[in-house]
Amino acid sequence: MSGMDLEGADMRATDCRGVNFSQCRMRYVDFRGANIQGANFQNVDLYGSKMQGVEADGADFRGADVRHVNFGGAYMQGAIMPPPVQDVDRKGVRKYLEESPKTPKVAETPETVKGKVKDKGIER
Repeated sequence: MSGMDLEGADMRATDCRGVNFSQCRMRYVDFRGANIQGANFQNVDLYGSKMQGVEADGADFRGADVRHVNFGGAYMQGAIMPPPVQDVDRKGVRKYLEESPKTPKVAETPETVKGKVKDKGIER
C-alpha cells in the first residue's frame, strides 16, 4: 500500500497488522478500533486522523505528520513515535508568555542562578 492516497478512508475496526503504509497520504482517516500492530507509518501524512482505541503495539510512526491525530485510548506499547511537533501557533504562545507574570524575562542559566543565590548571601 506504500505511496497511496487514502485521504478520508474509513478503516474502522480493520486488521492492518504489519501493513506498509509508508509514504501514504492518509489525512482524516478513521482508524478507530483498528488493529495496526507492527504497521509501518513512516513519512505518512496522518493529519487529523482518528486513532482512538487502536492497537498500535510496535507500529512505526517515524517521520509521520501526527498533528491533530487523536490517539485517545490507544494501545501504543513499543510504538515508535516522531519527535514532538514543533509548529505551534507561535502568535498564541507569544501572547500567553507576554501576559504570564511568572515568565522570566531572561533565560536562567547556571551563571544567573548562581548570581541570584550569591546576592542573597548564600554561596554555592
